[in-house]
Amino acid sequence: MINKYRRTVNREFEKSSFWPTFTDMISTVLMVVMLMLFSVESITGSVEKDLAKEVDTSVKETLKESGLPVTVDETTGLVTFGEKTMFDVDSSELKPEAKEMLKIFIPKYVEAIYKDYGENISKIVVKGHTDDVGSYLYNLDLSQKRAFSVAQFIVGDEIGDYKYKERVLKDIEAIGRSEAELIKNKDGSIDRDSSRRVEIKYEISLDK
Repeated sequence: MINKYRRTVNREFEKSSFWPTFTDMISTVLMVVMLMLFSVESITGSVEKDLAKEVDTSVKETLKESGLPVTVDETTGLVTFGEKTMFDVDSSELKPEAKEMLKIFIPKYVEAIYKDYGENISKIVVKGHTDDVGSYLYNLDLSQKRAFSVAQFIVGDEIGDYKYKERVLKDIEAIGRSEAELIKNKDGSIDRDSSRRVEIKYEISLDK
């Protein structure tokens, strides 16, 4: 009787001892995963900052010499083209002057992001944006068509050949954002002129 009781107690003890050990193991694994993710994010952030500086340095001189109406974010490398530079109102057809500007700008920009960091570039994303005038769906269609027009020109025949063009053809994407990312003034009102824009941004992956 006593032995039977001991066996029962031992089995219960083994069960109760197993779960804290298993829980500790899971906690340790989760902690390691979190540390790895944090490390990857830190490395990615460092690469992105270095790349943004490289882009800014490489294209700033060209922009200054040619007077191109383009802004490059020194922190993220985001390139922004205003609507007036690129398109007529309610149109997705690139203006002749916009095409000439892209012919000057794109080769410099592409070389800046691929020459040293080509292995880390996963995408080149072209985003079209509108203001809040008109319906969301109309603006979505217009922003998508504008993004596609820019992307198509960047990898098309009209722009001519430039270094890394074949790579850009594989990496480029065109996205319409409608009025989802409006730019606002300091007082909170919508800056419609600035909101109507096209952006170009690279994406980084350390897995490539």
